[in-house]
Amino acid sequence: MRGFPILVYAVTSLHVGAGRSSGAVDLPIQRDPMGFPVVFSSSFKGALKQFCAETFNAVSGETGRVDCSKARECCCLFGGEGDASEGASLVGLSDLYPLAVPVPSLDRGYVYLTSKYLIDTLADLFRAVGYEEGVRWLESLVSGVITTNAEKGPAQPGQTQVNRGGGTVTVGIDLKVPLVVLEDSGFLRVLQGLGPMAGRLGEGIAVELDDSKAVIEIERGVVKYTRNRVNYDTGTVSEGALWTEEYLPHGTILAGVAFFNVPRRNKYCRDGKGLCDEACAQEELGKFLAKVGRGSDYEFYLSVGGKETIGRGIVKVKLLTGGGSARP
Repeated sequence: MRGFPILVYAVTSLHVGAGRSSGAVDLPIQRDPMGFPVVFSSSFKGALKQFCAETFNAVSGETGRVDCSKARECCCLFGGEGDASEGASLVGLSDLYPLAVPVPSLDRGYVYLTSKYLIDTLADLFRAVGYEEGVRWLESLVSGVITTNAEKGPAQPGQTQVNRGGGTVTVGIDLKVPLVVLEDSGFLRVLQGLGPMAGRLGEGIAVELDDSKAVIEIERGVVKYTRNRVNYDTGTVSEGALWTEEYLPHGTILAGVAFFNVPRRNKYCRDGKGLCDEACAQEELGKFLAKVGRGSDYEFYLSVGGKETIGRGIVKVKLLTGGGSARP
């Protein structure tokens, strides 16, 4: 499988909704079957396609849809706007899982938190695209909880050195979680460079190996926001217009992977001439990335999920095309 990792940093709180709920929260965020927050690939792919079209000035002013005649690269990579005869998209996306969620902490103000389940999930995804540096970093979080530096001895070439001097940290006001402090590494610097809050990762990350506890601990960081609609004639809340929404907190770091579904036939790839293979996919991706920036890693901002009119869902996306096997 050919592809590359994707990192997403929540610049503002993030609401990618799951639809209706029978619980106390009317508009919950998306979660996987284990109860962990997630951004489904369909939600993220739609935002990426819209962003791609905007960079090519190919969004219809009348319908808001993508004009594939002006942005063939976008409809090649992410699929057309019409029926299935146009062909499937060349790029597949995984769901985005939290790599680290900022949660309130009695002794630190806030601390980044992850869990064994999230670590294993992301390590599997990184392996699928050959991103071994990321896999080693994730695995070192678990080994940092289980062993000490003295027991481990000096780090071997290619390994991430763990400083187990962090002890524990309080999540909320009462939950004690092991704190793993990592020595400087390339992947850690990439994560810290995502935003001001992410810089705190250098101080350590809380790693919960008991996933039954991790769901509860991560929930401490999920924002529950009650809103209402006012009847301006009476100055009171409109009847039935009081509801509660959920948000992932700003500063949340999510990760996933993009991979190439090739060979595929798509009328917008290479002018519809034959199958689009890996070389073709790299070429089409390169056209999109050329609009974003230069270098091995590409960054841009887009809006994901709902509530964008009240400033929600602004994220910073970093494509690690120099870290996986895709090298446009």
